[in-house]
Amino acid sequence: MLPISERAFDILVCVIELFTRTGEPVGSSAVASQERIDVSSATVRNVMAGLEEEGLLYQPHTSAGRMPTWSAMRLYVDQMVVSGQFVAAEEIKSQFGLFGSGDVDSIVRSAGLVVSELAQLTSIVSAPEVTEFRLKDLHLSWLSPERVLVILVTQDGRVFNRTVRLDEPIEKRALQRMQNFLSDLVVGLSLREVRRRVRQQLDDAEMSYRHHLRRALEIGREVVEMATRSELFVEGTVHILEVSELVRDIERARQVMRRLEDRERVLEVLDRVCETPRAQTLIGPELGEPWGEDLSLVACGYFHEGRQVGLVGILGPMRMNYARMIPLVEQAAGVLSKELDELA
Repeated sequence: MLPISERAFDILVCVIELFTRTGEPVGSSAVASQERIDVSSATVRNVMAGLEEEGLLYQPHTSAGRMPTWSAMRLYVDQMVVSGQFVAAEEIKSQFGLFGSGDVDSIVRSAGLVVSELAQLTSIVSAPEVTEFRLKDLHLSWLSPERVLVILVTQDGRVFNRTVRLDEPIEKRALQRMQNFLSDLVVGLSLREVRRRVRQQLDDAEMSYRHHLRRALEIGREVVEMATRSELFVEGTVHILEVSELVRDIERARQVMRRLEDRERVLEVLDRVCETPRAQTLIGPELGEPWGEDLSLVACGYFHEGRQVGLVGILGPMRMNYARMIPLVEQAAGVLSKELDELA
C-alpha cells in the first residue's frame, strides 16, 4: 500500500517524469497540464505542498517549482517495478545483437560500450571471475635457472602468464617433468577446482614428494591466485560531463571522475548489489557517502551455468530515466549470460 494517496502519487509521478526530462524545478501548472491529471492547478499546488511536507518534494528556492527528493525517486522506482511498468521497448531490444566474439574480456568490454552508447551514460561491467572457466593448457617456459614463465590458457581463450622466481636453480629437463605433472593434475578443471586441487595436494604432500614436484604445486598455486582477479570495465565516463547537475559544479564532476578511476571504490559500490537476475537500483545516498547524493546506479547480475559471475550497470544522475535504464541493463545482462554459456 502506498504511504500517500493515489492522486498524490500520480502527481508525484508527473513531477518526477517532468524533472527527469528537464532537470529543472516543476511548477503546478506544468503538472496540471498533463493529460492524466484531471484537477486544477490550485489543487495540484496543494497536493505538492503536502508531498513536500512528506519529504518527497523540495523547493530549491521560494520562487521556484519543486523537485523530487531521493526518497521520492526510491518510491517511484519501487512502485513501477512492482506494478510491472518497466517493460522493455522493442526499439531497445532491436539494438542488441551479439556483443562481439573472442575471449570473455572482449565480449564484456563490448557489452559495456554498447550499454554506454545506448544509455548515453557511464557503464560499469565487472568481468567474470576466471575461477568459473576451465583450464585448457598449462605451459612452463624456462627463462633462466632461477626464473620460470608460467602460462595458463582457459577454454574461453583467456591467457594468463607470470614470471616466478625459484628458490633453487632448476634444469630444463626437470622443468618439463614439472609441467607434465601439473598438466596431468589440473588441465580440464575450472580454476576454482585447480585452486582446491593444488592446495589439497600441498596439504597431503608427504616427505616422499620430490622437491621439484612440490615446487611445481607452489608455482601452480601462485599463478592461479594471480589469475583469479576479475577485470572491471568502465565505459563512457565522458557522459559524466554531460550531466547538467555536475556541469554546474566542475569540482563535483572531477570528484566523480576520480571515483570512477578508483577500481576499489567502484567495486565497493557493486558489492552493494545483491545476487539477482533482476536489476536493482541504488539511488542517491544509497550509493554511499563518497559518491554524493546526486547519482544513481542501475545494475543487474549476469550468470554462467546458474552462478552469478559479474554485474553490468549504468551510473548516471539521480533523475535518470529509470523506465528505460532498468530494462536496458536487464537485457544486457541476459545477453551476456547467453553468450558466456555458449562460449563455454
